[in-house]
Amino acid sequence: MQRPNYPSGKDLLGADSVSRDDLDDILARAERLLAEENEEDTPGDQPGRLHLIRRRPKVIATLFDQRSTRTRLGFQAAALRLGHQSLDVYDTDRSRMGSATGETLDDHIRTVEAYSDLIVVRSHTESLPYQVGRLSYLPVINAGNGADEHPTQALIDLFAIHKLRGDVKDLSIALSSDTRARFALSFVKMLRLSPPRRFTLCSLPGVPINPPMREAIALLASLGCKVSFVHDVRDTLDHDVLIIQMQDMSRFAHASLGSEAVDKETETEPFTLTAKKILDAKSDTLILNPLPRFSELDVSCDALPNAGYFRQVKLSLPVRMAILERMLLGIPWTG
Repeated sequence: MQRPNYPSGKDLLGADSVSRDDLDDILARAERLLAEENEEDTPGDQPGRLHLIRRRPKVIATLFDQRSTRTRLGFQAAALRLGHQSLDVYDTDRSRMGSATGETLDDHIRTVEAYSDLIVVRSHTESLPYQVGRLSYLPVINAGNGADEHPTQALIDLFAIHKLRGDVKDLSIALSSDTRARFALSFVKMLRLSPPRRFTLCSLPGVPINPPMREAIALLASLGCKVSFVHDVRDTLDHDVLIIQMQDMSRFAHASLGSEAVDKETETEPFTLTAKKILDAKSDTLILNPLPRFSELDVSCDALPNAGYFRQVKLSLPVRMAILERMLLGIPWTG
């Protein structure tokens, strides 16, 4: 897909929107917001965020035409934690947009603008976030668009690594995933801002790497990162961090677009991570997964100290809060 080139930095549409200064700002804001959340969990009088209640709350519009659990709830929870409100502005059963008797996208977005201060878009089509960004003067967040990108998930992944394992530039990072996965592409593209000392891609042998992913990996190599390719998840267990998902997400992705049930495809053995494999390797590799997980990550891993994926979900909240806070203040993305 040929992407539109918009000069404004009001929108977060892809990993390229984010500069190193932007990343540092998000990490610092997320650190502060996480600390404030922890303070509020402590008994006693903690007035640290009363200023959030005094100001006029903003309205966050979530326009999701694709199913979501963590991203939808995460942005809604982030808005509430900041003292703001959220509105679902698209519902396949109740909204008029796109229906045979309904309204155009242009009219729908102009209506949403009248009610809100920021729009979060998640879509099964690659073009929708870019269309909304062009149509609206409001800031727009791409919360996952088809097989394109998922930049907010990449920021979450980087913050989780930062909190659970340390500075990315000092680490070895492995990715075991379908190279067409949007979270994977955004993550590898975002690594250019702080290249790890080593990066390894674990993928199916004989399957071409998605061209945008190949380009992102080549950029990492040009920045001095040692890059390697393996075809068995066991070969990633000497790394500091492993991010893992299914090697072929096409069946799940197809099902998620409509009402049909997801076919629980079984991952092939070399790409299935189990507690036994981790223990046999005597590995302390931090395991992350953007979720939902399938058979690539066995539940036997959950009890191990390596399992970071549910802590990753918890750490997603201050990151989404940081993104909303920054964009509602009108701070442009400079990537």
